[in-house]
Amino acid sequence: MVRTLLPAFQVVLLFDLGPGRAEVWPITSAALAPVYPLVGSGLLGPVKTAWQYRLAGGARVLAVTFTLAGFYRLFQIPVVALGPGLTDPDALVGHRCFTELWEQLRFCSGPAQLGSMLTAFCLPYLRAADASQAELLAHLPLLAPGSHLNPLKVLAAASHRSERAVQLRFQKYLGFSAKEAARFLRFRLVLADLPHPGRHGATPDWGALLEHYGYYDQSHLVHDFRHFLQQPPSKVAGQLRLGGAICVTQPELLGPHS
Repeated sequence: MVRTLLPAFQVVLLFDLGPGRAEVWPITSAALAPVYPLVGSGLLGPVKTAWQYRLAGGARVLAVTFTLAGFYRLFQIPVVALGPGLTDPDALVGHRCFTELWEQLRFCSGPAQLGSMLTAFCLPYLRAADASQAELLAHLPLLAPGSHLNPLKVLAAASHRSERAVQLRFQKYLGFSAKEAARFLRFRLVLADLPHPGRHGATPDWGALLEHYGYYDQSHLVHDFRHFLQQPPSKVAGQLRLGGAICVTQPELLGPHS
């Protein structure tokens, strides 16, 4: 079974719960994309472009999504320290605590027990957001689509910080830039407006979408689809309409309807 994971600009912690083989790889324009087998646990992200994953032989995977600064609050490590593929969480903390957690999760009887075990593991290490994080997160709604202003300048003015200081906070706590986030949020709104299973309308009104979301022209929209998903808009629309082949992590960055 091969599925596509849409970008959500979040770090995802994956656990291989067996019994089959699970592997992930980025969707790229390169002839051969690197394939990363999931053995035990692995950190992926922040997921800024589409990935694909395969679950073979009855494989089961538990995906734990870090919302906004959640990764930094748990690991106390800048998000930019993560590599381009799967990162071993034990290598980040210097001991085998995630391997030990994985060995226990494999024998959980259901979602409730999985959630309880994860909560019990994380709470002793989870730090409250400090003043810098709280200030950054409080101003994130200013990135909501609809403005043609430079998002970094808007955030810097609102927080009375230099643009460089704001940018460094984005990279440290979130792993992406203000400009990347603003671009993605607009793109996610376009995806949310495309026909999905059970919704009326078989063919998107691309002209209306261009105008509503402030794209300059069709090539501008196509560029975003190829940047985030490596596919043209018509193909993505068809996949969403059929359903089942595309996975979206929840909750999303600011949510698709913020």
